[in-house]
Amino acid sequence: MHREIKTIVFDLDGTIYQNNRFHSDYIRFLLEGTGREDWEEALVHYIEGVYEGRYLAMNRFYENRRIQAASPAEFMKELAGRLAPDVGFAYALEHAEEYVYLGDAWALVSLIGKTLGLLEGGRENRIYQLTREKMSRDGMSGCKRLREAILALGRRYHTVMLTNSYEETALDFLEQLGFGGIFTDAVFSADKPYGMAENLARRFPELYEEPGSFLTIGDHAFNDLMPLQRLGCKALWINPFKGIHEPEYDIMARTPEALACCLERLCE
Repeated sequence: MHREIKTIVFDLDGTIYQNNRFHSDYIRFLLEGTGREDWEEALVHYIEGVYEGRYLAMNRFYENRRIQAASPAEFMKELAGRLAPDVGFAYALEHAEEYVYLGDAWALVSLIGKTLGLLEGGRENRIYQLTREKMSRDGMSGCKRLREAILALGRRYHTVMLTNSYEETALDFLEQLGFGGIFTDAVFSADKPYGMAENLARRFPELYEEPGSFLTIGDHAFNDLMPLQRLGCKALWINPFKGIHEPEYDIMARTPEALACCLERLCE
């Protein structure tokens, strides 16, 4: 496959680094001042069960209508019934306000927040910001082997950071991880998944002419992989969880070290 590849597109969150523990802080911030603070332990354990494949189905669509529930157990039972049929990428784009695709840990906590009705009135951005600030205070560092692999790739391929984050935010975070300046190009505020292909094609018009020469790498299949897969691009899926429902992909890696190993093979 690597003989065809010319451009490698990287996601940021969950791909360049992994943090599968932030959900505890997110749930605490989500419940503060709502009268449901006593739900915290049950919801944290529930999320960890989803990661293990015991509840819900990762990489599937769920309806995000509000759930009226008197207890965590009642809420979890109702949420399980919100699994949507396989609506497909195009339909989901047209009805984006109705669904959440459980493509990563952020999507999972967002689904819980939305169905509890606790992300309204600006709370969604506020809780996200509080959680990211807590992650920064706890300290984040990137995988050195992955950094070296991306630098080596840049001597043979176009390496593109494609992220929904604003430029200043993303650059600051990459510096914190020790990954500043290692990509040959970057697209910020990329509007994934809706405008992902269009925004990438503005920089690389060959996307539509030679989609097979692009490899997209990310952990959220709907946001990072599907928009380019449907054009004919290759996909490397980052999956830190075992026993969950899987999307379509060409290659899978579970950790930054495993991703580095995959990228090193592309340099051979």
